[in-house]
Amino acid sequence: MAELNEEQLKRISFHLLTVNNPKARQHLLRNKFKKDDLFCLGARQLELTGLLPAEIRDIRQKNWAAAENEVARSKANNIQIIFSEDRDYPPLLKEIFDPPDFIYFTGNREILAKTKLAVVGSRRGGNYGQSVINRILPECIRAGLVIVSGMAYGIDSMAHRAAIRENGTTIGVNAGGLLHLNPPGNSGLIKKIIDHGGIISEFPLDVVPRPFLFPVRNRVIAGISKAVLVVEAALRSGSLITARLAIDQNRDVMAVPGNIDQSLSQGTNYLLQQGAKLIASASDLLEEFGLEVATPAKRELVLSVKEKKILDLCGENEVKGFDFLVEALDLSTAEIVSLLMGLILKNLIAEETDGYRRINYA
Repeated sequence: MAELNEEQLKRISFHLLTVNNPKARQHLLRNKFKKDDLFCLGARQLELTGLLPAEIRDIRQKNWAAAENEVARSKANNIQIIFSEDRDYPPLLKEIFDPPDFIYFTGNREILAKTKLAVVGSRRGGNYGQSVINRILPECIRAGLVIVSGMAYGIDSMAHRAAIRENGTTIGVNAGGLLHLNPPGNSGLIKKIIDHGGIISEFPLDVVPRPFLFPVRNRVIAGISKAVLVVEAALRSGSLITARLAIDQNRDVMAVPGNIDQSLSQGTNYLLQQGAKLIASASDLLEEFGLEVATPAKRELVLSVKEKKILDLCGENEVKGFDFLVEALDLSTAEIVSLLMGLILKNLIAEETDGYRRINYA
């Protein structure tokens, strides 16, 4: 990350010192205050903006020195700060209402300029969602689309894993600062997302993910993407919030239809009723991007003896619990976990709530 000038440091400090008081921040911006002005205003003027006494004290005492510490810690953690005028700032993000003045990013910043598809859905996404992901996303990834999602369990994780499995690129958007990647239980997947793309946040490093921050995160998921694909979503869900934000941002919204008897189909089917594009194949989706289905390269799938043994134990239509596998295999728990993760990434095993199920093995 290049050395920042004083004006950029003041912009970072403005963000740090007003992030917990969006009303005061909006008051300042609406009244045409420049970010530099924050440090020139008197205590009474700051009070009139709606800032709290503790916030005013921090502004008066810390000035823009707060930013210097944030920048130093970012560098120490391989996190880049990318301003809206920088070449690598996601171009579509500039078009949304009130875009972030800058973003925090870890990973390969060159992918930020590429064409992106957001994929969102339920944290409870199951077999149908996995089947949809397996059917639609690989060809989209081979066609060059960057897969964007929120790193949550369920559909988000399936979408990220599909990109990794196809040796494509993927971006996660975090609902807190990049020193608090969420969810912690997905730490292994999150490391792979960074290796195959990167993670974005608009929040300062120390912001801990909280429920009210997820809709803010969702606006960035939609904002950096050309289109949003919804797979398995309830009628009241964060996925539908993302879809609504996408519409507000003039993005294409697409949905995969589902069984009318399933609660996780109610949200997607509702979107289709409201005019979302129905997606039943990769070609349906790629048509919206003006892309053609790429011819997949043939891959020789090589399995170890231990992997084959796990697959033999897992039935194609039944779930085997982890304890069962530990008892049946003469292997350490750590090795079984590692083998299972490898088989999931190879799209041979699906992780269910109560165990593992073989999905594609001859």
